Amino acid sequence: MKKTILFLAAIFILFCGIASSLGRQAVSDEAKRHLDRGMAAMEMAKSPADQELAIKEFEQAVKLAPEWPEAYRQLALAQEKAEKYEDAAASLKQYLRLAPDASDAEAVKSLINKLEFKAEQVITDEDVLDIFVSLTDSSQWQLKGITNANLFSRNIGWVKWFSRNFKPGNQDRLFFEFYSGSCCPTLHGSCPGDALPIGKSIEFETFYCACEDGGCLSKFQYRLEVVSRNKVKMNVMVWRAKEFGGRKEDASYEFVRR
Repeated sequence: MKKTILFLAAIFILFCGIASSLGRQAVSDEAKRHLDRGMAAMEMAKSPADQELAIKEFEQAVKLAPEWPEAYRQLALAQEKAEKYEDAAASLKQYLRLAPDASDAEAVKSLINKLEFKAEQVITDEDVLDIFVSLTDSSQWQLKGITNANLFSRNIGWVKWFSRNFKPGNQDRLFFEFYSGSCCPTLHGSCPGDALPIGKSIEFETFYCACEDGGCLSKFQYRLEVVSRNKVKMNVMVWRAKEFGGRKEDASYEFVRR
């Protein structure tokens, strides 16, 4: 009986060794090479953008060995470092699909939850434009003054509305119109204007005519920056008309979502 048990145990060990060997053979040397290259690129990266090299290498490893859990795990780590949180979560889900009993399965599930939350907080270029468009809606945004709060008026020198133009070539531009009284001489007498966002910020200017004859020009220069989905910083520079002292003033504000 004892000999039979030892024999069966030996057969089991041999079978496991063969299965393990077959599993390793399923991952080609070329796939392993790309994995090693990706890990080297990830180690050398000094910024999120530098992780793109690592991501490309890991993607090649996944392509060559689509059932290899480790390739997905390393790809997810690079994607997380590149701040591609949604992609990283998807890669980790693939890892768990292929290795549901992995020793780090619970930690990976927790990481997926965190990555999905981070992905929800990421503000895309499309989001930035939509946030700017909503700023003139006082039912959505409350304006808070940080410095010299009395300098800003919604009806003098400020934007009446923002909008997006979806014509070909203009998808990334923001269009706006000022309240009456804005002379906009730099826009050839037309108060509508447009600005191209730079990252999460835009800059534009207008002129306000304080006198009935179109004179007494005060210049308003704005810089808006999206801080989060619920906060936008605004800096206003005003050059008063010479008839009103010709002085320069500036103020800072925050649009806070209600």
